[in-house]
Amino acid sequence: MLMVLGLALTACSTANPDDLRKSDPEGHTACMHYGGSLTAPGDMGKTNLKKAAQSGSKASTKAIRAAVATGADGQPEISDSQAFAKACESQGFDFKK
Repeated sequence: MLMVLGLALTACSTANPDDLRKSDPEGHTACMHYGGSLTAPGDMGKTNLKKAAQSGSKASTKAIRAAVATGADGQPEISDSQAFAKACESQGFDFKK
């Protein structure tokens, strides 16, 4: 009985997907949003690009972080799209259209 209770508590303490997205030091979330920005129409694509920049600015991956700058509005923005894509591709992402 105690073992079952222990397993149940362990299952409850695992990180939820939102927490994982917020603490993604490698920048995988940034790369996923970047890929989404390439294919999503209109405002959805722009939103994905903003999310990619926000996540990328916090990434521990230097190449991703280096491709993000602070815009005039004080928010992160991708300043070098080719470098950002290349950094993501070096982690296994493929953005071929």
